[in-house]
Order: sequence, then C-alpha cells, then structure tokens
Amino acid sequence: MTDKYSKEEILVYPIQVTSMIRYISTVPTVFLIFILVLFISCSSDPADEDSGTSNHLGQGWYAYNSGDYTQAILYFERALNADPELADAHNGVAWSNLSLALPFSLAQESFQNAVRYDPKNADAWIGLANVLYLRQKDNSDFNSAIRAIENALQGDKEYLYRHDYDAESDIYALKARCYFFLGENQKSLQEIEKVLKIEKDNTVAILLQQLING
Repeated sequence: MTDKYSKEEILVYPIQVTSMIRYISTVPTVFLIFILVLFISCSSDPADEDSGTSNHLGQGWYAYNSGDYTQAILYFERALNADPELADAHNGVAWSNLSLALPFSLAQESFQNAVRYDPKNADAWIGLANVLYLRQKDNSDFNSAIRAIENALQGDKEYLYRHDYDAESDIYALKARCYFFLGENQKSLQEIEKVLKIEKDNTVAILLQQLING
C-alpha cells in the first residue's frame, strides 16, 4: 500500500479499512397432471438452492467491493438464510459491519462465527485481527490480533486479497503495528523487514520504522 497517510493515521487505521395432494382424487385427470407439474416445478431442488446461495454470496462480495456495504449485508444475510453455517457469508457480514463503522462487537461476532464454521478462512482471521487492533481495549487485544494473523497465514490463502488489502505485506504491516503498541520494538522491526522485502515503498512500514528508530 503506497497511499500517503500521517503518522497518526498509520497507527489508527489497519488494513482498509443470506397438503395439496390429499385432494387430487377428486379432480379431472388433465387438471391433476397440471397440478402435479406445478407441484414438481415448485419443489425445492438442492442444486438450485446451492446455486442461489452461491449467487447471493457472489452478489454480496460484488456489492462490498463496489462500496455498497448495506446492500452487501442484505445479500450475505440471504445466503445465511439458506445456509446458516456458510462461513464466508458470516465473513462478508463482518467486513461490511466494519466498513460501516458499526460497533466492533457486531463485526467481531460475525468474524468469530466465520472461523468457527471454517477455521481455514484466512480472510476472516485477518478481519478479526483488524477488529481487535482497532478496539485496543488492552494489550490482550494486540496479542489476540497477532494470533489471528498467524492463523490467517496458516489458513487457506484462496480467501485472501479479495478486498481492502492486496498483498502479504499488508498483513505483516498489521502485525508490526500490534508489536509496536505492545512495546516489542524488535519484533515489530522483524515484521517491518518482511514488509519491505515484499514492498520496499510500503508507507506503513517506513513510518513505523522511523517511529521506532527515532
């Protein structure tokens, strides 16, 4: 990430940041056929349901990446109505809540649901790390954020880099900031070094390095 931020903004903001049949004996045959066809056509097909769920999930991420976070939540909720254990839909709700600046507890709950249903969802772990970093209730939040980042780096990387952040350097930069607030400057510098190996002009890493080195 190469956007220009003040030192204060660098420390504040982390990754940017879904009985009719009982009457059939009394109706004429033609009408019976019509009713049966209608009944069959209205029956739920699991394949159709899966397709609908996937469509809602895809539409949710499309709306999210278009900046329409409220609409994104509606699509993600539709997906969850069809499959309450769809981890990436919980993840989408969480990122949307975070982007709308709603209470951190809402995003945190949804991120936790996401990683409970799919512990390999690396993007949800990164989102949870963001919430904990932003909340900054006490040092335990920074330590928990670091653990979440480590889980993300061990998770399914196919979930990463779809929105808000686009490189591994952003993840290491978030980890560096957590160590900085914990006063563990040496560990922060180690993460900064990882960032600069990937992206030598990373603004976050450069400013953090300057803050640590004076």
